[in-house]
Amino acid sequence: MSPSVVRSAGVHGSVDMGSAGGAFPDGPVIGARPGDGVVALSFGNATVDVPVGTTVDVPVDWLRDNCPCAECRITQTDERRIRPWRLPPAQVTGLTVVDGVLVVEWAEGHTSRFEPQWWAAATRATRRGAYAATLWRAGYALTRVDHDAAVHDLDVRRNLFEAFRRDGAVVVTGAPAVPGAVVDFMRSVQITLVDSSLGFLFDVKLDPAGYNVAFTAEELPLHNDNAQYAQPPSGQVLSMVVNEATGGDSMVVDGWSILEQLRADDPGAIDTLSSVAVGFRQYSDHADGFTRAPLVVRDASDRFVHLRFSNQLMQPLPFDHPRLAEWYRAYRALGALIADTANHVTFRLGSGEMLMVNGYRVLHARKAFTPDGPRHLQDVYFNTDDVFGHLARMTGDAVNAMGR
Repeated sequence: MSPSVVRSAGVHGSVDMGSAGGAFPDGPVIGARPGDGVVALSFGNATVDVPVGTTVDVPVDWLRDNCPCAECRITQTDERRIRPWRLPPAQVTGLTVVDGVLVVEWAEGHTSRFEPQWWAAATRATRRGAYAATLWRAGYALTRVDHDAAVHDLDVRRNLFEAFRRDGAVVVTGAPAVPGAVVDFMRSVQITLVDSSLGFLFDVKLDPAGYNVAFTAEELPLHNDNAQYAQPPSGQVLSMVVNEATGGDSMVVDGWSILEQLRADDPGAIDTLSSVAVGFRQYSDHADGFTRAPLVVRDASDRFVHLRFSNQLMQPLPFDHPRLAEWYRAYRALGALIADTANHVTFRLGSGEMLMVNGYRVLHARKAFTPDGPRHLQDVYFNTDDVFGHLARMTGDAVNAMGR
């Protein structure tokens, strides 16, 4: 069974995420010559990036630092033993190629051997985590995956993980409509859940003493959970046990799509939201969480990796903050895009359905409902790194160098 997804409607664009860099051919070295701080290598095989006959300039410091021998690496665990700061700057004194094996003699007296299969492993290591994230808006159809198929069929589970990584959200259908089913499901697909001072498994239903708007029948605005933590768990599952109330449709928004729209319209607003720290607080009768952080986090390549948005938990900025006026202008622009229905994907989460979201990317919401029937949802949290790690094992990006 394969999950279905509409790949055209509602697509706003895509962004290449994760690592980048050149790829070595998987095959023998056929030539090597020294250069200015590099070793120029040619390979017998080819890649899209490196046709046969093309030379690849590899910095000597990189070659020395990545020597695969047992003196430089702990072979039992595949961990690094080498410490570059204890070595002089790398200097090559000899280069030979024997049967596709590159042998490098270093001025310090060390010898490195690079076997033909090593280069492909190096490419996997340097480019691991690279993927294309689809940016979506209204009209996009989230992938829907059958619960039992994901538990028992590794191909379906891989599709689930790939859709989650690509879109930041996926719906699991056909789960047992009983409390705790979400915990069993996550354990079955080998994803570890995260506990917190506010709880491990959250029962979201009408509660006159509840500490959050989710425990009322009111509209729950678009947000991501746990903004009160400096490092909130990055994944969340919203599992509907029963939904017989009128209204209460679910809504999701692709935060990275929102931020790309805002960057195109007003790059200064992105800079402001990335540099002004704002307070967030959530508390109960037994715990209190508070942190200050910018709403937007970008990586070293200026790609968005975290949108922190929870208007209901936000605390006041200092009234005399020097950037108060520009921050409010940027916040209003961000909020207007989030509120724009052109960015909303709305659906009813039925009994026995689970919504998995990347909490650093996707905002979720619930419309107001009439409590004329039972409505019980359970929340759990996890780290998206665990999903990506399992996916890397399934695709071969995570090769067990110890052979076990």
